[in-house]
Amino acid sequence: MTEKRSSASISGSGKITGGTYDRVSISGAGKVTGDLVTAELKVSGVAKIEGRTDAHRIAASGSASFADSVTAEDELRVSGSAKVTGDARAKELKCSGSFSVTGAVSSDYVKSSGSLRVGGDLEAEIFRATGGFRIEGLLSADHIEIHLGGRCEAGEIGGERIEVHRGGYKGMLLEGLVKVFTGGGTAELRTSQIEGDDISLEDTRADVVRGRRVSIGPGCEIERVEYSECLEIHPDAEVGEQTKT
Repeated sequence: MTEKRSSASISGSGKITGGTYDRVSISGAGKVTGDLVTAELKVSGVAKIEGRTDAHRIAASGSASFADSVTAEDELRVSGSAKVTGDARAKELKCSGSFSVTGAVSSDYVKSSGSLRVGGDLEAEIFRATGGFRIEGLLSADHIEIHLGGRCEAGEIGGERIEVHRGGYKGMLLEGLVKVFTGGGTAELRTSQIEGDDISLEDTRADVVRGRRVSIGPGCEIERVEYSECLEIHPDAEVGEQTKT
């Protein structure tokens, strides 16, 4: 027997039971009481999903709270605020608002211009950030590109190509607004260790940087650098021990 896939919409205040739906839209204050399977979930109001969420696309422009892990086979887009108690998996993760995950994040492509907080590891093929973020575990991606627009922290960072640049936004007013939105603080990157093939850093504080080709730019404070091919150090950078391996 084929399961019927209906759609559900909450525009005022209400709740729906968990199950399998074609599309779910919440523009008021809504609750899903159980696991949710849907092709598309749109939240423009306030939503609470009390179980696991498995969708093709998720868009949160309002406030969404997920009590368990979230999977988006295509895109997970957060332009408002969203909190996941568990892991988050998506083919593409795009965050221009505030996104918090207590567990790990796994995605092919991550683009963050708002505030991103991850309690575990973040693994991606491409990671691009122009806002602020805090990743408690390992930030791992083939290509990591960070334009500092707020306070950025990660336990460790690993990838093939790692770039950290000053100033993710043009204009003093917009940069100031971003810092307020992402928690304030100095626009810099802090981490214990960075390891990759090609590494180019600005305004970064780290205990160890290890790579093949390494460029330490202005505003950096690095305790130890290990490199196998070449090392460049800007006059405005502070580097302690230098070792060619």
